[in-house]
Amino acid sequence: MARVITMHSYRGGTGKSSTAANMGLLLAAEGLRVGILDTDIQSPAVDTIFGVPPGAATCTFADYLVGRCEIEEAVRPVPGQDLFIVPSRTGLSAINEIMADGYDVGLLNEAVTRLVAAFRPDVLLLDTHTGINTETVMAVAGSDALVIVTRAHRLDLAGAAESVALADRLGCGQRAVVVNMVPEGTPDADLVPRVEKAYGSPVTAVLPYVPEMAELAGEHVFVTAHPRHALVAGYREINSVVLGDAG
Repeated sequence: MARVITMHSYRGGTGKSSTAANMGLLLAAEGLRVGILDTDIQSPAVDTIFGVPPGAATCTFADYLVGRCEIEEAVRPVPGQDLFIVPSRTGLSAINEIMADGYDVGLLNEAVTRLVAAFRPDVLLLDTHTGINTETVMAVAGSDALVIVTRAHRLDLAGAAESVALADRLGCGQRAVVVNMVPEGTPDADLVPRVEKAYGSPVTAVLPYVPEMAELAGEHVFVTAHPRHALVAGYREINSVVLGDAG
C-alpha cells in the first residue's frame, strides 16, 4: 500500500518543491517506486525541476481537473529512475478554465486513489500550494504523513500555529518539520528551540543554505548533481521520519 506524504509550507520561497524532488529521487535510489503529484496549479514547479519543457505535457493535473483528460494520462516517467511525476500545468488554458468555473476538490482524492491503483507507487508525494486552502486540507486529510517546510524567519514562523492546527484537526500524526535555507553561521542552539516552540513539534532536519543549490539554477536536482554533499544527509533524515523508520 502506498504511503502518501503531503509537502506543505505556509509561505512561498521555502524550497518545498525542491525538497520534495530530492526526497523522491533518494527514495527511488533506495529501491522504492515513487510518484510526485504537483497539485499547485497557481505556481507549479515540479515539471520545471524535472526538465519538462513548457507546453510539452499535453495532459496535466489541471487538465484532469477540468475534464480534458484522465489522470493516468498525465503521468510522466523520469528517465533512468523508478519515479514518475504528474505536472500541475504547463500552460495557461486549463488554469483559466479553473479560475472561471472552479472545479470539484474531491477530484484530488480521486486522482490519488487512481494513481496508486494504476502505478502502484510505494510512496506518493503531494506537492501543495502554500498557505491554508481547500486543496491543502484535502491533501493533508488523505495523507499518512506531513512534511512542513519553513525558514527560520519570523514571517514564516507566524503561520506555524495554523499549519499545526490543521494537521492536528485532520489527525495527521506523522509529521516532519524541516527548517530550510538556514544562513551559514546560524547556531542550532538558538534556532531549533525557537522553531520547535512555534510548531510545538520536534525539528526533523535543519538544512543549510548552500551556494551549490543556487548555482544549479533549477537545471538539475541537487542529490543528482551533488550526491555526496552533506545536505543530502538531511533529505535522508526526512525520508526516514516520514516512512516511520525513525522518531
